[in-house]
Amino acid sequence: MINSKNVVSALRRDVAFVWHAVIAVVFIGFATLAVAAALLDVLAIRH
Repeated sequence: MINSKNVVSALRRDVAFVWHAVIAVVFIGFATLAVAAALLDVLAIRH
């Protein structure tokens, strides 16, 4: 039989991993938007 404590701990680890991955993707997205905005500003100032 599968021990329910092991299943719960595995699910908890999986949820934590997915949550951290989501947070990382959100931060990377914001950083990408910030860099893109800075590049557009530089291009706009040049022209």
